[in-house]
Amino acid sequence: MKQAHESDERLMQRVADGKREPLSILMRRYANPLLTFIHRMTGDHHRSEELFQDVFLALWAGRRKYDYPRSFRAWLFGIAVNKCRADYRQRNEPLISLDNSNESVSVMSGTSPIEGAIASETVVLVENAITRLPPQQRTVVVLRIWNSFSYADIAHVLESTESTVRSNMFHGLESIRKYLEPRM
Repeated sequence: MKQAHESDERLMQRVADGKREPLSILMRRYANPLLTFIHRMTGDHHRSEELFQDVFLALWAGRRKYDYPRSFRAWLFGIAVNKCRADYRQRNEPLISLDNSNESVSVMSGTSPIEGAIASETVVLVENAITRLPPQQRTVVVLRIWNSFSYADIAHVLESTESTVRSNMFHGLESIRKYLEPRM
């Protein structure tokens, strides 16, 4: 039970030493945020599940490369970004297959059906806008907005500079705004 309260970095340090039990704890901790990130990057539910598994297989295979006390979260999402990039290049197709069949919009109780419909439509419009972004901008926007990464952490994940990340964020948000304005 002690493992469940350990930091991600300590758990990963133990994984790097060849222990498997801490890996399952890390997988449970990051299942939702990582799967959501990958889904937003690919726009495809089934592909995101496959890539999620690939990320953790790559983590296990490269466990000895982890450098404690480096941020595990940034390292993990860096692996995910690289898997999404490789998948994008391999498929050589635009990542615009929105699979919203499993997505649900949580609508507060007491809202009218019209408000619920507007909220659902808005979610679809925003997802469409995001999938149309170039991969680098999409990565920055998703990591910043939905995963609450700092610009410094995103720069670390992307092996880039913070100013480049801020520029990608600016241009990504500008593209989203231009896409949404005539549709809303």
